[in-house]
Amino acid sequence: MILKQFLIYCKFKKSEKCKILYMLRINLNDEIFGNEAGEDEDIEILESYFIDNPKFSKFFNFNKKISVVSAKKGMGKSALLSIFHQKLVDVQKKFIIRETGNNLLGLGDFQSTDPAYLENYWKQVICQRINIEIGSKICLALNDTDISMVEVSELNGLKGKNLLSALLDRLSIKIPLLPEKKQITQVDPIALLNRYQEENQDEEIWLLIDDIDAKYLDDELNQARVGAFFSAIRSLCNEMNGLNIRTTIRSDVWSNLRNLEDLDKWEQYITEIIWSQKQVRDILCKQILAYLNRKYPTSKEAKYNYETQYHELLKIIFESPIIWQDKEQSIFFAIQSFSNKRPRWLNQICRMALEKAAENPYSQKVKLDHINKILHKFGEKRKSDLIKEHKHQFQELDKFIDSFRAHKKEYSYSELIFAIESYFIRGRSPEQIGKIDGLDYKDAHDLANFAYKIGIISHKDGNKFTSFNDDPDLFNTQSNRNNSFIWSIHISYWEYLGLRS
Repeated sequence: MILKQFLIYCKFKKSEKCKILYMLRINLNDEIFGNEAGEDEDIEILESYFIDNPKFSKFFNFNKKISVVSAKKGMGKSALLSIFHQKLVDVQKKFIIRETGNNLLGLGDFQSTDPAYLENYWKQVICQRINIEIGSKICLALNDTDISMVEVSELNGLKGKNLLSALLDRLSIKIPLLPEKKQITQVDPIALLNRYQEENQDEEIWLLIDDIDAKYLDDELNQARVGAFFSAIRSLCNEMNGLNIRTTIRSDVWSNLRNLEDLDKWEQYITEIIWSQKQVRDILCKQILAYLNRKYPTSKEAKYNYETQYHELLKIIFESPIIWQDKEQSIFFAIQSFSNKRPRWLNQICRMALEKAAENPYSQKVKLDHINKILHKFGEKRKSDLIKEHKHQFQELDKFIDSFRAHKKEYSYSELIFAIESYFIRGRSPEQIGKIDGLDYKDAHDLANFAYKIGIISHKDGNKFTSFNDDPDLFNTQSNRNNSFIWSIHISYWEYLGLRS
């Protein structure tokens, strides 16, 4: 009996030892967190960690002729467009055209501020791009210089016709003008086009346009140009059967299109990306899970559920829990604080910490110390991104951010106003400060509210932070002016700006 109990005990200890010995060791030099630019990510990898959102249903709906996704930089606009592109491919849509705003602008000369002219000009450019795609899809070597812009009168003649048929009619007029070396001698191109038209009367065309605001500056020319683009695509989709358009725009640019007359009619077409804390955690854990399925598909960890076993997934890559905000917490709370709920920032902080950990060949996991060591460089990147995103709203943004350098992390309302007046304004006239978000500067409150809007500061309540997206009107409340709130410089900038408690 004693011998039997001893054997059972030995068997138990052996199994416990096996559990201790078994630990999935990952290579810290692997590409675990994917590509920070969603449009450059391999579509299979992107799909493997993409987190759906009920708000995206409108954007993904094939029955919606037009839809626009609006978000700040780094929120996943391009990734969303890539996912939708793949959905179209999966259902075998034939004419799928993916373009960037820069490429479309390169097809013409948009040096005008006249809305009517620009709207019609955009229509010509868009139809020209579609003509080129149709020609390439049916194996005709069309050169974009050989296809003239569609005239305004001809555009009006397209109304009510199937778009593909109308554009094929247009092509049949231009094909004889192609240089001889471009002609296909074995097949009459006109006959080929006519035959294709007869066989594909109901063919759809999907035009996906990313970053129409890539070079946007908040001036009259850019407002007119981008505003006219939206008027043009709305008009084209309403006038032409078979044309469907998806496009993206930064939310701050959208708010500055003050010259768009029919702006109120666009609300039904806009999908705004805002991620919750849980969704950010899901994105991170799903990236880890996708990596495990690529590299260790037979491991038990590759079978984890990212929603219920997120602690276990995080522990594969990170040392967790940690002491964060004076208590023991998952390392995720530190990571999401630095990410500011932007997937690109999330990707960057994780990748940079991973690279730092990999510098030591004995490192097995990413530790909080590795994150701390890259915060200066990370903060520098965040400042650079913020300036690229918002400089069109305030030309002195670079100097404004630097004015907080080596000062406090947290302020009451009165302290914040005093700091801005002392460290940035310093006797400058309103004319020297210039416009803020399109409006003339009046006082330090305008600058502080702008800092809240673009994420330099947020409201702190214990360990909870409230951003502009959570409560857009908070800074302008009387409670705030009564010093009832504490405002904190975003944690991403603390190390870079050398802030003190």
